[in-house]
Amino acid sequence: MKGAYYTATGNTFLVVDSRERTLSDLEKRLLVLKYVNGRDGTIFVERDFMDYYNCDGKRAAFCGNGARTFVHFIHEKEERDSVEFSSHAGTVFGIVDDLVSVRMPSPKFLGNFEEEDYRGEIVVVGVPHLVIEGETDEIDWNALLPLRHLYDANLNVFTVKAEGNLRIRTFERGVEGETAACGTGATSVAWVYYRRTGCERVTLQANGGNLTVSFRHGSAYLGGGVEKCSEELELLL
Repeated sequence: MKGAYYTATGNTFLVVDSRERTLSDLEKRLLVLKYVNGRDGTIFVERDFMDYYNCDGKRAAFCGNGARTFVHFIHEKEERDSVEFSSHAGTVFGIVDDLVSVRMPSPKFLGNFEEEDYRGEIVVVGVPHLVIEGETDEIDWNALLPLRHLYDANLNVFTVKAEGNLRIRTFERGVEGETAACGTGATSVAWVYYRRTGCERVTLQANGGNLTVSFRHGSAYLGGGVEKCSEELELLL
């Protein structure tokens, strides 16, 4: 079985080509733990289906930058400029032009939260996120960890730098640390900003680079770059 490492705006993934072989959940977990090697997660590319695992060997319903990587992989292998596939969070549509973009799962607003000195919104984009507007130059993640566990959600802190331009930092569950970027987190933050301002195109500066989120026809589209960063590897169970 073949695999390779990719990066998507700083998120790093092992991509496993399982289009011609069915893997059990246990086999997937073992491959993740053996080969992920400090990357954010593993994408199993099945026939028109994306199965995503965090680096801890546990399945996650969705990963936005992982979905963009899936689209890039299919474009690379099958020369398709548009790709529609399924995930545990629903159907995903992606396109490749100057950027690799995917139509994200519809954001769902679950309400506001307020805990001690922190307040914000709870948004689900395939997976749950807490969205907090605050200072992004210095963040004490240890102080925010109780929120991470209380709501079993990813943590996002953002700052408005200019109209339509935000700085974002994300702490991801499953990784249990700050990541270079998070597509579902960026979409959650952009959606909160869109609800407040009506701005339909938002640029988000993550640690790993810029992501764009555009809102059109009732859907959110996440865009950014994807690069292959290794030769193909022979993966052994």
